[in-house]
Amino acid sequence: MESDRRQHPRLPVEVAVELFREGQPARRVQTRDLSGNGVLLLISGEDAPVVGERIQVRVEGTLGDGEAPPVVHGRVVRVSDREVAVEFLAE
Repeated sequence: MESDRRQHPRLPVEVAVELFREGQPARRVQTRDLSGNGVLLLISGEDAPVVGERIQVRVEGTLGDGEAPPVVHGRVVRVSDREVAVEFLAE
């Protein structure tokens, strides 16, 4: 059995986020889970990001103080039929 080499545990978190890709309009997608260093996005359709692509993600809505949530930079590390795994980047 292969050991799980994750540094951060994954938590099941389902929230709507905006996905930003260079040269394309923002797209609303759903998260499946979240960890300290990445997020798994549920994406339907053929227009999914590709492995290695740099993207940005922002939770929809506002924070408790009325401010917009920050934009988080990431890099696509895995793409499957309906899921896109994103590693967070320090930008």
